[in-house]
Amino acid sequence: MKSPRIVVFRSPAYLAPVKTTKPNTTGKRIGLIAASPAEFLIHQRLGKTLFAGRGRAAFILPGIDRAYLIPSTMQSVAFQADQITAENQGVEIAGFAIYAITKPEKAIAAIDFTNPELALDTIASHLRQVVESAIRSELANLSLDDALRKRGAIIQRMKAELADVAERLGLEIATVEIKTVTIMSDELFLNMQAPYRNNIRLQSERSRLETDEIIAKENAAMKERDAKRKAEFQAAEAARQTGLKKNEVAQDADIERLRAESKTETELAKLNATVALREGAAERQRRIARADAEILEIERTLEAERFGNERQRHLNAAEAAKIADATERLAIETANTANPLRLIAANLPAIAKNLNLGTINLGDPVLARLLEGLAERIAQPNPGDQK
Repeated sequence: MKSPRIVVFRSPAYLAPVKTTKPNTTGKRIGLIAASPAEFLIHQRLGKTLFAGRGRAAFILPGIDRAYLIPSTMQSVAFQADQITAENQGVEIAGFAIYAITKPEKAIAAIDFTNPELALDTIASHLRQVVESAIRSELANLSLDDALRKRGAIIQRMKAELADVAERLGLEIATVEIKTVTIMSDELFLNMQAPYRNNIRLQSERSRLETDEIIAKENAAMKERDAKRKAEFQAAEAARQTGLKKNEVAQDADIERLRAESKTETELAKLNATVALREGAAERQRRIARADAEILEIERTLEAERFGNERQRHLNAAEAAKIADATERLAIETANTANPLRLIAANLPAIAKNLNLGTINLGDPVLARLLEGLAERIAQPNPGDQK
């Protein structure tokens, strides 16, 4: 059996006591003594307490007065104890207790607070011994399983044991907690875990087998569904192929029929086109013949007109020559008359009557020259008139 071990306990942050400064005085100090808000000040004179309070101040007289500064903050003490259970199995329990001094008069009566730090260590030692004794007493009557699980019973036993001590020392126990419960034997600890591990393994194996069975069933059902879908697909494909072949036969028959009809229509269209071409050629020949006849007739008419115009021009030229000769003779005959122009004008009707003039083309160049010559002759002065 291991001897009880005392370890330094670090409480959680939320349970950590408020740090205080070291007491600034002892029972032998004199003069003005003031306590902080986290300290009790106890003023005694000749062994009798004059007053006690938190955050007080007092003037200490030498020889007859004493002053004690007692921390009022929360303090913690760690404990660790091992003990055998009812089955003679070693178990170690570690935990902590939190307390505070609430009755400083009782505290200074039970503990010497001339040195407050030493007084606090003494209180922690007393509490630790009480707690470890309560743990061993409780574990001796518990089974290993209860020691691991029923921490509440152990804590209640420790609180009950501490209550009497706390009352005598002027303390208030805030809480007692168990941090860890450790089985001393590693082999026992592993054996205790074996049922759970085996149970988990059994459940895992069952789950694996059930999963494999479910997977096998699902695979079989999937294969069956796949085979069914494949058969349905093959049947549908065969029906589709049969339908396609029927459609191909029907389409081939329609194509042959359409080819025959198209051939007949093509031959008929060719025949109609040939007939139309022949009729069109005959019509074009007739039109060409008519056009040629009309052109020939026009050419004949133009030739006749040209010939008539040429003949008329010759006739006009001959007549113009006759007029010119007659005019010249008349001019000679009337050269010595007073006014040839007046003579011509007087004899013009007779001249015109004697002339056999046909149709005169005023645009004929010969007639134009004749008239110009006549005008020049008339315009020339008569030699007899000049004299």
